[in-house]
Amino acid sequence: MERIPIQGWRRVATLVGILVICAGQSSSRSCSLGGSSDDSGDGGDDPTFVTTLQLQDTEGNVTSSFQRGELIQMILTVRNRRETTETVEFADSRQSDFLVVRENSSSIVWQLSEETAAPSPTPTTLEFAPGESKTFTTTWNQTDSDSDDRVRVGTYEARGVVVFDGFANSPLRASQLGSPLERFTIN
Repeated sequence: MERIPIQGWRRVATLVGILVICAGQSSSRSCSLGGSSDDSGDGGDDPTFVTTLQLQDTEGNVTSSFQRGELIQMILTVRNRRETTETVEFADSRQSDFLVVRENSSSIVWQLSEETAAPSPTPTTLEFAPGESKTFTTTWNQTDSDSDDRVRVGTYEARGVVVFDGFANSPLRASQLGSPLERFTIN
């Protein structure tokens, strides 16, 4: 029979101790191994938040097809799935953002934060009560952020986010605080 070295037993004892401590925590966010316990990750198997984006025409109808030049309303909904209050922290006053990319690309055509005033440098927080949903909205007039020209007819994808760590460098990165890309066409 092969003997386990003493270092192996120490590792096992340490792991068991960590698991016992984690099991005693009241919130699943209170204990983590080898990573951040913030809400900016990919959500894992049991995300804290569920994030969706809905596109509407000027009459408030949910649709994925718009006429060229028509205003597109974007409605981002973020819901806390937990039975505990969850808080999201921000480095400044910007809490949400929206963007549009060309279909199947990372080429950003329009981003709300590129058109709005710079956020205040004051850190802010957003608190979600158990089961609470928060909604953020914006309207896009189909202009390109770079040229202020109307975008051409074609297929695009939109995304709304509660700004997560790393969003500025990778706005399409998977995050439970960002909606899946919502495909739509401009005719």
